[in-house]
Amino acid sequence: MLRLIFYFFICLFFSFGVAAQQWLGISGSNYAGTNSVYTNPANVVDSRYKVYINLASNDFFLTNNFTNWEAPYSVLQLFSNTVPTQYRNPVNNNILFKDEYLAANQSTGLKHLHTIDDFRGPSALINLNNRQSFAVLTRVRTGINFTGMESQFSELIRTNIKNEGIQNQLVNLNGTTFNANSFVEFGLSFGQVLMSEDEDFVKVGLTVKRLVGLYSAHLMIDRANYDIVSDPANRTERLLRINSLVAQYGYTKNEAFENAKFSPGWIFGNQSAGSGWGVDIGIVYEFRPDLRKFSYREKGVLKLDPSKNKYQFRVGVSLLDIGGLKYSNPNYVKNWDINTTNKVFNSKDYKKVQGLNDGLDRINASLNLSEDQAQSLFHTSLPTAFSVNFDYHYKNNIYINSVWTHALRSDNSIGIKSPSLLAITPRWETKWAEVAMPFALLDNYSTFSFGLSARLGPVFLGTDNLGSILNIGTPRGLDLYFGASIPIFRKPPTVPNACFYEKGARKSLIETMMFWKK
Repeated sequence: MLRLIFYFFICLFFSFGVAAQQWLGISGSNYAGTNSVYTNPANVVDSRYKVYINLASNDFFLTNNFTNWEAPYSVLQLFSNTVPTQYRNPVNNNILFKDEYLAANQSTGLKHLHTIDDFRGPSALINLNNRQSFAVLTRVRTGINFTGMESQFSELIRTNIKNEGIQNQLVNLNGTTFNANSFVEFGLSFGQVLMSEDEDFVKVGLTVKRLVGLYSAHLMIDRANYDIVSDPANRTERLLRINSLVAQYGYTKNEAFENAKFSPGWIFGNQSAGSGWGVDIGIVYEFRPDLRKFSYREKGVLKLDPSKNKYQFRVGVSLLDIGGLKYSNPNYVKNWDINTTNKVFNSKDYKKVQGLNDGLDRINASLNLSEDQAQSLFHTSLPTAFSVNFDYHYKNNIYINSVWTHALRSDNSIGIKSPSLLAITPRWETKWAEVAMPFALLDNYSTFSFGLSARLGPVFLGTDNLGSILNIGTPRGLDLYFGASIPIFRKPPTVPNACFYEKGARKSLIETMMFWKK
């Protein structure tokens, strides 16, 4: 029954069109366009594009530490319908799936699940001049986070209530949290070059985001314990008996999503279930020791070739997703502070659930919660994170990128969460083609993964977890991203009298420090 409720929420959310700072194979590229602005808004300025129009791009990311994929076929074969014949029903050729294909992960400690879908809609990056640029961004983020679970509880979700190994045990749930969130984001980014002097180049950026909620649900358990017992009326059935529960529980009704419309009253007024604001800030430094190779004079004016990358290394620091949403529309928002005992969940009460509202009404009935007792206010936070990006130009078209993104929101906060990561990504990069291979510690640095991505002209495709897709090892996550764009590149100098400087001799350390002689 509880397993049914959990998977009901997952199916619901990803029927929306499905919360990630992933995209490792593309986000560090000099040709990522608007996709690089999400990791650091300073990347909006001095890009290799005069105009970059993102048509659509999407990243789906999932990780957990209580279930392994142990099917005899890969996730790629499952989604592409290329599963071998021996794993299909001989009558109707349907793919066979058994419960044991989702095996228990034997890691110790508390269990968790994070899944985020990041859809980036029509967006545009425009260079105003050599020192200023802006971007208009649209985005929908959807995520489910389940954290702080005891192993017995995660087994209840993974299997079902009839699993004999988890019956007749008193289980504590202290600090267990469930979050499900989906919201629309309208962003405006602006970037400015602060310094461009000899070897040193500095740019800054700011993104302001209007956030509008599509759906939100949470269960934040302070203290609870439960056990699974036999049903006195039917000894073959089992009951989930909650002996005590102290928690905060809330959600928005399904009508909040159904009535969503891109009107001024919905975006900036009070027609949505909830809304708010967010901010990204960032700064980028580039070390350009060979700047003269890219300098030229045009009609007596010294200029830089805007079509070329000029750095030996680049360092970016950003603070992402500051802010959150306030859900306060009384037509859609319900929230309870629960302090109750001796409540029973029976699987027969959850048969033939008719939609989201019906499922939530049945949960409320099991907990004896009435809408008259509900509040119509709660707040959710964005997945605030600190990010550092280092990109080294090794030689020719070869770059090595490293990124550290550390989540700053705790598991006990209401709102979408994105796990911390550390990654190194070598890549071969040209104007029209690119290949990258990320190596990463994902899921709060607990899981090693490797990926592969490719860009060809206006389209790209990649994954940061290739092992899971190909069924290498014991997969416990999934990641896949793709996108399409209209790129309009910045042009090199074409005038006949454009004269490039020859590469000058490198300065000594003493000459560099004697800046007053410049």
